[in-house]
Amino acid sequence: MATTQIETRKSTVHTSEIRTEPLWAFESHTGKPATRGAAAIAHKCRGADSETFNGMSGNNYALATRDAENQLLPWDEIESHVRNFLQFAKSNPTLSFTVLASAQKKSLAEQEKFTDLLRNSPANVVLPGRILESLDRLSSVRIVFLDSNFNVDQDERKRVLDQYFAANQCLWNADEIEIVSFGSAQSIVSNDKFANERGFRHLIMRADPETYGDYAPQAREILSIAYATQLVCLNDPTGTRLADYAWLLARIYRSTNC
Repeated sequence: MATTQIETRKSTVHTSEIRTEPLWAFESHTGKPATRGAAAIAHKCRGADSETFNGMSGNNYALATRDAENQLLPWDEIESHVRNFLQFAKSNPTLSFTVLASAQKKSLAEQEKFTDLLRNSPANVVLPGRILESLDRLSSVRIVFLDSNFNVDQDERKRVLDQYFAANQCLWNADEIEIVSFGSAQSIVSNDKFANERGFRHLIMRADPETYGDYAPQAREILSIAYATQLVCLNDPTGTRLADYAWLLARIYRSTNC
């Protein structure tokens, strides 16, 4: 099974741990071979069959939610697929699954409906951070900083971050704040310094290069976004999407056509 190294640390303690990566559970299209995003990476790196649109395939579980024209399937079909997935997970407690955030935009009502379908997931199914937040199952805020262009003055970066936290921290009412890093070494060092100065946790997401090869950066991004609850675009604060993961995932998928 593919492995991902996740280094989790309170910056003042510097502890770390290695985990075996769960199986990927991703939304798929019926009748449409995987060409981009999580499905394509699962096919190329994690043993998925590109023609399996629903069910187990390699180290993955495809969850059909859309047709070949990219339209949502009828909700009774989606509900059936989700129910079968959860039953499969419950029947296989030695396996663990990470449900990945979808790059396909849903309306607020559709997202709430999909979230409710996953409400009774067994313990071996790890839900995306935003879904856990919606279900009131998180006491922490998990933040991804997006440095789309790192050629930015570090004092200016700090100013933007201080401004962001001053405006938002009092609104979160969170027991803990966690910074999630997946990018360049320079970005990780900057994030670690920022987390250390403020006593935040710092999680560094890593994807095994022997497993993912050239797709390791995309695997890190996909896993980080699934884990996070907040996305903050540092180089373009007006570009931040706190509620629209599809925007970021679609951007990643467009720039990394598999």
